[in-house]
Amino acid sequence: MISSQFEKDILEIPQHYDKLEVVTQNGEKFLSGEIEIKDGEGKIWETYSVLIKGSRQYPNMFPILFETGNAFPKIADWHVNIDESCCIDVPESEMIICKKGLRVKEFIKTYAIPYLANQKYRELEGYYLYGEYSHGIFGKIEFYQSKLKASSPLQMVQMFDFILKGRILNRTAKCPFCHKKKFRNCHKNAFEELSLIKPYIYFDGKEQLIPFFKQNPNYILPKL
Repeated sequence: MISSQFEKDILEIPQHYDKLEVVTQNGEKFLSGEIEIKDGEGKIWETYSVLIKGSRQYPNMFPILFETGNAFPKIADWHVNIDESCCIDVPESEMIICKKGLRVKEFIKTYAIPYLANQKYRELEGYYLYGEYSHGIFGKIEFYQSKLKASSPLQMVQMFDFILKGRILNRTAKCPFCHKKKFRNCHKNAFEELSLIKPYIYFDGKEQLIPFFKQNPNYILPKL
């Protein structure tokens, strides 16, 4: 069942984005229309046809964005999911971003428009301006490494264990992984964020990352 909060929140969107309208189909309300991508001087760079639908977890996960004008390939390499919805971020990151709730208006401004602008930039220049996570397991490794800055696969696994066990350190304690800085100035914020997605950490670690690290003992974590 789609979140009723989403259907309430979209009612204000046409006031802010006049090319989007609320549509009802089969009893479901969603947004349909166009999103304009503008440069710093207000000149329209591109116009994308879109649908924006609610997710069951909204506002604690992103709404679902579809580009409907075939402006870019609907394949994983262009960050499009198998159901042709736009893959704006990895689910683990989404859950952290939406921990306090993310309304559709802010989603459009902060995530949908930059995603579409990045697609246009790749069309023109051949690559994404702001970088991207790799696909599959390498994207998961890059996401966790961006948060944890682990020095090795073994340390990343140890950090996972630390988070899953819910260990709490005194604010003045030294970081158990860096041993140079106080925990509050080092990994505390990252651990608190990742504690919000323990089910992902358990699954990603046990089912994917640990087997991958065992099969690839010489693998070196990316420097992000």
